[in-house]
Amino acid sequence: MKASLIFLNGYYDQCHLGFYRSEIETAVKNCFPLICADGGIRIFDELNRRGDTPLVPDICIGDMDSVSDSITKAKLTVQEWVGRTDKDYTDGQLAVDYALEQYGCRHIIIYGGLPRQDEYETDQFLGNLKLMRFGHYRLSTDEYYRAEMRDPKQTIHYVLSTVRLPRKSGGLQRVSLVSEVPNVIVEKSENLRWDLASLHIHPDLTNALRNEFVEDAEWASLQLAEGSAPVYVIHNW
Repeated sequence: MKASLIFLNGYYDQCHLGFYRSEIETAVKNCFPLICADGGIRIFDELNRRGDTPLVPDICIGDMDSVSDSITKAKLTVQEWVGRTDKDYTDGQLAVDYALEQYGCRHIIIYGGLPRQDEYETDQFLGNLKLMRFGHYRLSTDEYYRAEMRDPKQTIHYVLSTVRLPRKSGGLQRVSLVSEVPNVIVEKSENLRWDLASLHIHPDLTNALRNEFVEDAEWASLQLAEGSAPVYVIHNW
């Protein structure tokens, strides 16, 4: 399944720049498109100032109000696309829509979605979470779709049916489930300290937070019941 990497104008952990470089280089090898939402292109600029091999995104999309003339340039800049502008779509929505419609991607991987720590951008983070849901909304219900928000020590999955979480380090692996709607039901789970089988994840309750991998387990997984609504699965380590 073809994936698209989308870089938002948010927080990037400067202590783990190697993570972003590795993700981009892997995507290039797999011919996955690299799409920057406006100021998200700054991570390419940062990586290019510290590395010998230049990294160039395929698309930079948005109104470009966060990009200076001296920054790394994308192969193509899209400031207005099939009638969509920043008046009715955010830059992040434009990027997701472009990946779906122009590249036919059904696997969306988002970077820079966390709030910048000194700017109290909780609203941006909540909106970025919904970008994963937005991609699903834009497709017909019977189409395959997968979305993730990746950071150096955390991945947030938007799960429609199943997810398998690989161990990322030798330490504690936390797993939390967050619902936006009331009809989320887990069919079964594996290798989690607290079994989630038959659990109803309600948006007003916090009973599905801070689960953990079973000690020494190399992976954990969960499967939603048939007819269940999607759920956010947060895996950090």
